[in-house]
Amino acid sequence: MFLVGQVVVFALGNEEYGMPIDVVREITRLGEIRSIPQAPPYVQGLINLRGKAIPLIDLHVRFGISAVGHKNSEDASSEINSFALITEVNQKLVGFAVDRVLEVRTLEDVVPPPTLITAPFIGGLVNLPDRIIMLLVPDRVLDNTELLGLSQLAAQ
Repeated sequence: MFLVGQVVVFALGNEEYGMPIDVVREITRLGEIRSIPQAPPYVQGLINLRGKAIPLIDLHVRFGISAVGHKNSEDASSEINSFALITEVNQKLVGFAVDRVLEVRTLEDVVPPPTLITAPFIGGLVNLPDRIIMLLVPDRVLDNTELLGLSQLAAQ
């Protein structure tokens, strides 16, 4: 399900995820976020990227994981949703809020997720000696209806 290639590895709390580098257009530190009335809970708001409104998705909320800081951080709360991965998914620009961007890595030894992982957006795992990276399938993090709705929100 997951093709070998390069991924941007990022952290949400103490967990690590990989996003295929071919969909990542830019990595930026988060600044001001404009809230959107009546937006779904996982939509953190809109960010202004050189005059273009980009919807920002809070992956903590989307994935149903708690927003906790890194276990080795002195001020963990300052790391929550510090960066945005600006991605192009199905020809739509979407920002994903992440805690930390760790590295760009070439994938090796990708294994399918165990059957108990039922999240459709997890396409594979990379088992390293000291950690596991969960690989995301970008067009499954949000479905086409959600992407269309987000692009309409950004256009208003």
